[in-house]
Parts: sequence; C-alpha cells; structure tokens
Amino acid sequence: MPTDTFTNLPIEKRNLILHLAIEEFAGHPYHAASISNIVREAGIAKGSFYQYFADKKACYRYLVEMATKEKLNIVTEIPAPDPGCDLFGYLRWQFLTQVHFELTRPRLAQILYRAFIEDIPFPDMAEELRRRGTTQFFKQLLSQGILHGTVAPWVDPDVAAFLTEVIFYQFGKYFIERLSLTKDDFTSHAIYDRQDVQALLTSLMDILEAGIKRNPNQQANYLRVN
Repeated sequence: MPTDTFTNLPIEKRNLILHLAIEEFAGHPYHAASISNIVREAGIAKGSFYQYFADKKACYRYLVEMATKEKLNIVTEIPAPDPGCDLFGYLRWQFLTQVHFELTRPRLAQILYRAFIEDIPFPDMAEELRRRGTTQFFKQLLSQGILHGTVAPWVDPDVAAFLTEVIFYQFGKYFIERLSLTKDDFTSHAIYDRQDVQALLTSLMDILEAGIKRNPNQQANYLRVN
C-alpha cells in the first residue's frame, strides 16, 4: 500500500506515478515489470519511489485493489437491471458491466486479468481478494438462488461461483474481440441496441441456465443408468 508520503504528493505527480505504474504492470507480467522503468519515465530517483511504496509488491497490490474498486464502481455507468429480473437476468447485467470495464478501463482490466487468471504472481493475495470480491459475491448470489428455488439444490455454490468468476474475467475479452467492439459502442447506451451483443449475451446465459437452473428432473436424468 502507498505511504503517507505518496498520498501527500501533489495530485498531478501522484497521478503521473500511478499512470506509469499501471502501464508497466499492465504491459508486463509481474516478474518482468520494472520499477526502474517507472522512475525513469517519471523523472524521479528510485529511492524516492521507495518512499512512496515499501516495495514492488506493495505497489502491485495497490494497483490490483484500485482496479478491483474501479470495477465495482463501473456498475453505476450501466443502466441497472429491471428490479423484477431473476438471478439470471442479474448475472446477464453483471457480464455486461465486465465488458464495459474491459472497454473503458483496458489497462486496469489487464492488471486484474494477470493477477487472477493469467500470471497470478501471488496466489495468497489473489485468494484474499477473491474472498472479499467477486468469488464471494457470486457464491452469495448463487446460494440465494438455491434458497429461493432458482438454482438447482444439488449445485455446489463454491464450484458454481468459481466457474462463474472464471467466465466473468474471460468473457469480456472474448466478447470484445468476437464483436469488434470499441469504447464508442457504450456511449448513450448504444450497446443495448445492438442485436449481436444481445444475441451473444443470450447464448452465454442459455449455457449457464442449462447448467445450474433448477430442473426437477435434471439430476435424476443425469444419474439414470441406461
């Protein structure tokens, strides 16, 4: 985490250092990211950087947490789902917010992707943030779905939350590349007017519903010996 020395810097200098750090860690795996590159571009001594962050890991952790908070804040930029929608309608909205995050904050999205999916330099840190973040959120959401009869009672909420989170982190990148989306596609809620966007979201939700939605005959059919 940053020191008081960093938080007391003039905002322009603080933002410059954060911008350069984001670019460095988004552009390279953790082991290849270089504090020397950051300080050179910022025009400061390396010793000054270590007055702002205890070490490279502290800087990285701060960026991951910053990206996580920004991702949670992004939901205010997407029209809220219908209050009467079911769990799967709500998940549909959550996946759309992930696409929006990938498009509008691509460097922060890349840092989170490296931290949780691709590189995972600190599994203990990733696990801690998951418990506080999306994994726990999805587990609670799916557990409520089981309680209210939306999700099949034999679904393991830990497994379902894990799979949902993996899809959540992977789907935005796939979605953007498949449909060649740009930032402009999200202006004035234009994303809701694209049939290809809605069709791809529907395809994803059909797959999820087929796997976990409550069907009284599903388990019996699956276990039946022919």
